[in-house]
Amino acid sequence: MSTLNTDTVSVSPDVELALGVKDRFGWTLFTDWCAAADRTALPAEPVTLAQFIAENSAALLTQRRRISTVNAVHRAAGHPEPGRADTIRRMVNTSRSDRLSILETVVAQIIPRLPVFGWTGGLFGRRDALLLLLASSGLSFEQISAVHRNNIRFDRDIVVVDGVHPVRLDPDTYHAKISPADVYRRWAQIPEFLDRTPSTRLLAEHLDAQTLPVNAMTIEATGAVTGRKQTGPLFTPIDRWGFTPISGPALTAQSVSSIVNAHLAGTSPPHHPRPQRPRRPDTPDYEPEVFRDIDLDDNYYESGLEARRTAHAALTDVTAALAHVEDRADEILRKLLAVLDTEP
Repeated sequence: MSTLNTDTVSVSPDVELALGVKDRFGWTLFTDWCAAADRTALPAEPVTLAQFIAENSAALLTQRRRISTVNAVHRAAGHPEPGRADTIRRMVNTSRSDRLSILETVVAQIIPRLPVFGWTGGLFGRRDALLLLLASSGLSFEQISAVHRNNIRFDRDIVVVDGVHPVRLDPDTYHAKISPADVYRRWAQIPEFLDRTPSTRLLAEHLDAQTLPVNAMTIEATGAVTGRKQTGPLFTPIDRWGFTPISGPALTAQSVSSIVNAHLAGTSPPHHPRPQRPRRPDTPDYEPEVFRDIDLDDNYYESGLEARRTAHAALTDVTAALAHVEDRADEILRKLLAVLDTEP
């Protein structure tokens, strides 16, 4: 009977018994390949499993069984399953791969048409562009809802969504029609601005005037996104007037699904510019108050210091006087209590 290659990777006897003969052969093949390629088999990175699948051609059913075996061993050992990474799932699930490829093409056409300025269109346009981008990466609506602001980092011009198996948004995937980094930065400017200036009115003015600061968010040399506040959900609910809670709940998976599907179906609601309040004809023009200049004489500071010294000397005995008053009050209170105690 075939046994696991325990010289390469040590696994528990329970795992060995749980694997059938074919699964043991698949695991041995994987560990031998990892040893030859100088890769770690347990725990294995998704890229390691992807290379193994690419270099050991077999029928699709066989490849799926190999991935299931590697996942089973990792699951039993308490490690993340590398076969659940989107890269692996697209390699062995042709229908999923085709669906995501079509979705990437459609999204690459929709995102450039979304507004990035104007109120409230620019606000919703920036948010919806990033929602569409994440949906095209293979993340589920539940996963998109759970993404936090500190889950995002950069690898050069690639946006990485951290998790058990990080998702990489590469501009080459979209044939350079859109830049995932630019899509993310445009939305990140909104919460960054609200961190520093929690005012919907000022945000609206900047989007209308196309003066929203672009250097609020910085990228460290390590690729981590830095800012004053990088906690909390990446997406929070926005009402139709553009109000965004500073520390509100995450946008629900149902809402994410509705927004994404509406754009894909071409039925997303238009976000009209906010109406400008008409100015009353009798409103006078604002004229700032003009204050006359005050010339200080050369002895201004010396006079102030002298006044403070005089006040200090005049108030020297105040503390002693207040202490005397407190002593007299205590004495009167004691006498009053004594009189009350002697009354029949």
